[in-house]
Amino acid sequence: MDNRRKHRRFTAAIAAEVEVDGELLEGETHDVSASGVSVLIEESIEEGLRLSVTLLLTEDGIESADLESVTTQATVMWVAPTDRGACMVGLRFAALPPRDSVRLQHFLAALAENHRAS
Repeated sequence: MDNRRKHRRFTAAIAAEVEVDGELLEGETHDVSASGVSVLIEESIEEGLRLSVTLLLTEDGIESADLESVTTQATVMWVAPTDRGACMVGLRFAALPPRDSVRLQHFLAALAENHRAS
């Protein structure tokens, strides 16, 4: 199968909040890119659902005062149940507001630099 992604994905375990119909689900990312993210959550949700996702950006696993969170609308592209009953969900971002896009690009650049250094 060909990888048709336009943006490089980086493995990153950061806190995420997914809001579905007013209910806030806490999770953790598996990977992140400029166009989407995969998040492990405890509840199953439906493919095609439009929701709000917040990424709590961190530096070295610690929430940074210099890095504000990124919140945007996203579409659930796929759902994969895990062996322990949770779900991994693939989310494609809607158009990120410019400020959040810049914030996310800086975060991804730091991940790329850390990846090169390791």
